[in-house]
Amino acid sequence: MRSILLNPARLILFALTTALGVAVCLVPPSFAQRDPLDLAQAGFVAKDRGDFTVAIRLFDEALQRGLFADKQRGLLLYSRGVSYEALGIRDRALSDFDAAVALLPDFPNVYLYRGIIWGEKSEYQRAMQDFLTASKLNPSDPLAFNNLGNVYEKLGDIDLAIENFGRAIRLQSDYAQAYYNRAHAYVLKQDEERAIADYDKAILLQPTYAEAYVNRAIVKFLLRDVQGALADLDTAIKLNPRDVSARSNRANVNLAIEKYGEALTDFDRSLALDPGNAATYLGRGRAHLFSGAIDDSIADLKTAVRLRPSNPYPVIWLHIARVHKGESDREEFAANAMAVKRGAWPGAMLDMYLGLLDADKVKAAAQQGPSREKSKRQCEANFFLGELALHNGQIEQARDALREVTSTCGPAETVYSAAVAEAKLLPRQ
Repeated sequence: MRSILLNPARLILFALTTALGVAVCLVPPSFAQRDPLDLAQAGFVAKDRGDFTVAIRLFDEALQRGLFADKQRGLLLYSRGVSYEALGIRDRALSDFDAAVALLPDFPNVYLYRGIIWGEKSEYQRAMQDFLTASKLNPSDPLAFNNLGNVYEKLGDIDLAIENFGRAIRLQSDYAQAYYNRAHAYVLKQDEERAIADYDKAILLQPTYAEAYVNRAIVKFLLRDVQGALADLDTAIKLNPRDVSARSNRANVNLAIEKYGEALTDFDRSLALDPGNAATYLGRGRAHLFSGAIDDSIADLKTAVRLRPSNPYPVIWLHIARVHKGESDREEFAANAMAVKRGAWPGAMLDMYLGLLDADKVKAAAQQGPSREKSKRQCEANFFLGELALHNGQIEQARDALREVTSTCGPAETVYSAAVAEAKLLPRQ
């Protein structure tokens, strides 16, 4: 597991969104005296100013009382659906958009909005069909192609994702979000040079684009540009001091270069903002471990295990911290391991620590899976094999494994900083 990840949640996957707002004003009680067309017009005004609750009540009354033509009724249903979507009431929005599609089959925006909701429900095939329809009905709309690119990325077709982001950019050359999204797709293809170029463009177009600074920092860190990564993360935090991802990523960069105090400060602030984040507890637990605060490390790692009991990494790191303290945790470790899903990596490493697999089988397991994951898995296998050797008093074997990690794995790998810290505990040669 990399210490810094491109979190898909950070990407704005579906660009056509409306401002979120809840009305605080009261709806006038004189609906009965108002013409349905006036109510509809008032609903449009309320929607446009962000008073979505008021807009919904006005559209409800207009639809109940008015005898509108199909196209007018379709537009009212679409507008009410937009208001429901803005308030996060997606099932009602979806129902309105379905009705609007039946009445307005050639209106591209209704397909865009319905596609957004399908995407949020992880119904990516349905989202794709709606965005394809929207793009055919309005081939000059960059939003349709940007959203389509995001769906293709979710479906794993990265080349089609890049192609559609490119179409959006050709239609709107200053479309910062499309550059940002295409950059992420290039990262998935491990084309860091193009990714950096697109993040550069997104930031040039939108200098306050905090997410772009965070993701560019991640790519720079993968390329071992530590100072460049820190500079981008500093900027992102200045732009948004409450950005948990920016702080956690900066903590991980500092952890990799042995600035444990700075790392702990950022982990502390991240948890103050998001106290239920298991990954942050895991990161802070490792920072405490590397800085010698083993009791604090154990406390954080136990919390990470409680928050994500099926994740093997907190279970393994808690075991390592217990060993560092000289404690026997056989029963705790076995009980925690029971909750972990073992079918995929790093289940083999957990089995190794339980005495169920030997080193050769762990190395073989690291070679399985997608090719882009093999390097990460090899780094982890080497580190945890070296760690086990250290636990067993096999100093030279541990030294060789840790040296392999520090010489071949980049600082963005979680185990790199761990190998650096553990190597310092070995007796001098």
